[in-house]
Amino acid sequence: MSDIDPITTVTPESGPPPGGAPVESGDRQPGRQPVQEPQPQRRSRAGTFFLGAFSGCAIVFLGVFFISIIVAASRNDTTSDWRIAGAKVAIVPIDGEIIEARETVERIHRYADSSTIRAIVMRINSPGGAIAPTQEIYEEIRKARQETGKPIVASIDSIGASGGFYIAAACDRIVANPGSITGSIGVILQFVEYGDLLSWAKLRPETIKSGALKDSGSPYRPLTDQERGYFQRIVSQLHAQFVRAVADGRTGKMTEADVSRLADGRVFTGEEALALKLIDQLGNLDDAVMTAAKLAGVKGKPATIYPRKRKPALLDLLTNGDETEAIVQRVLSRPTARWLYRW
Repeated sequence: MSDIDPITTVTPESGPPPGGAPVESGDRQPGRQPVQEPQPQRRSRAGTFFLGAFSGCAIVFLGVFFISIIVAASRNDTTSDWRIAGAKVAIVPIDGEIIEARETVERIHRYADSSTIRAIVMRINSPGGAIAPTQEIYEEIRKARQETGKPIVASIDSIGASGGFYIAAACDRIVANPGSITGSIGVILQFVEYGDLLSWAKLRPETIKSGALKDSGSPYRPLTDQERGYFQRIVSQLHAQFVRAVADGRTGKMTEADVSRLADGRVFTGEEALALKLIDQLGNLDDAVMTAAKLAGVKGKPATIYPRKRKPALLDLLTNGDETEAIVQRVLSRPTARWLYRW
């Protein structure tokens, strides 16, 4: 018996013999099925890929969204107040037709309240535009000058006519290039009457009104003598406001009678305007900046802040921003008569 290895009996409590492989209970107990270990489930590679791709896209979208919010909230200035120490001259651009005043007025407010901004230059390149926004910008310039004592100088680019000159007249001094076009002190009202076209197309518009003058300026029919006189009275009143505004802004340089003699809608070159005292000096933007700095008591060449024109951002497109809405409204709105300070 010593030559034969003893039989090792494996019980559930004893486990496998030392140093050996585990013995399945089914090998020693016939009639019972072997117990198999549960295999872990493998995750689908395709599901993992799509889950990761979806998560990545969501993170990128949220990042772009929050960046758009930050960009939309910024003022889009080329130079911020905290980047440059010392006295600075802020430049406020007025480009193209004057349609609204909010953005320009906000910039004037911000620069007037800033302790590092010593003077403001209104850089004008506009033929004029709507009357009310023009008057709002004019009044805001005069108010900023009176309340802060900061000098505000107008710099006329290629054109600063009608409403553009109206705004320039509110400034302490007006600087223009020799070939700049300015002046055009006057009011204009224009609209198209296409009643004959409608008749040719066999279209007949109907109008129900509460008074005789309610549809004055309707494009569907010619003006009556009463309506023409009615509109002329308004044009004359707005023209008188223009003349007074220029005379007030040019106090000590031109009288109201001087302005009235030139207020027949004519435009002038910068050289002519200087001889007529409509402007104060010839020069470019740098000359206007130096003039403003000198009036503010700044020595040497000052730093400047020139805001870029704001472009519609992604957030504006997602939320139907004001600029996009204004363009759509102008395209879809029906033609109406507008009084304009415009060349």
